[in-house]
Amino acid sequence: MRQFIIILVTASVLFGWGKTGHRVIGIIAEENLTPQAKEQISQLLGHTDLASISNWADEIKSDSAWDHSHDWHYCTILEGHEYEGPEAGGYAVKKVTEFTALLKKGTLGKEDQLDVFRFIVHIVGDLHQPLHVGNGTDRGGNDVKVTWFWDETNLHRVWDSQMIDGMQYSYTEYAQQIQLGLSEGDKQSMLDPNVLSFVNNSRAVHTQVYDIGEGKLSYEYVYKNRELMEDQLLSGGYHLAAILNDIFK
Repeated sequence: MRQFIIILVTASVLFGWGKTGHRVIGIIAEENLTPQAKEQISQLLGHTDLASISNWADEIKSDSAWDHSHDWHYCTILEGHEYEGPEAGGYAVKKVTEFTALLKKGTLGKEDQLDVFRFIVHIVGDLHQPLHVGNGTDRGGNDVKVTWFWDETNLHRVWDSQMIDGMQYSYTEYAQQIQLGLSEGDKQSMLDPNVLSFVNNSRAVHTQVYDIGEGKLSYEYVYKNRELMEDQLLSGGYHLAAILNDIFK
């Protein structure tokens, strides 16, 4: 798909949700696809599923041929603003919008279509990790040094993987657990393909995410943020389903 991409090289160390989080979002999305979307996606992917391909966009960061994609995983919304465009930093919203339009147009070859699809699955997940919607001052929390149960780390990594991994669920177990008790009304309210609605929400929860006291994070931080984290994973799955359902009508 390189002929469709404007190459914008920016070094980045951002990874979103870790493998488990992206797979949780992938399986929730899969369970909420329309029959039409499910059939067309099955034809595109073959013998695999959304959870299995959800981390591809991180895995290819080891390939220098994809260095230009590093800033597709996040966007920046400065303090006191809502999303105003990629010029503030990061191209995640722009790429989801661009790639969605390409898939709807239906003119891509099979390989390019698959690349674009896998990026959408991953980037939508990234945009539900609050620190992938950065404030422009600390590299999405990477510069915020904290301890996590007495081990040195940073706030970004806590949200990417350390809180989720600490729950000790498989991705299938966690996806099932966080959907318990959802009503049909709850589900329908989250099936919204509007990218900016969830991007601005991810930015709006920063006050809670950055409430770290002296930076010694453990049980209290988990207690205060587990529901928020699970809500973000849950909405990530449903928003991804809505976007894919809108593409593959």
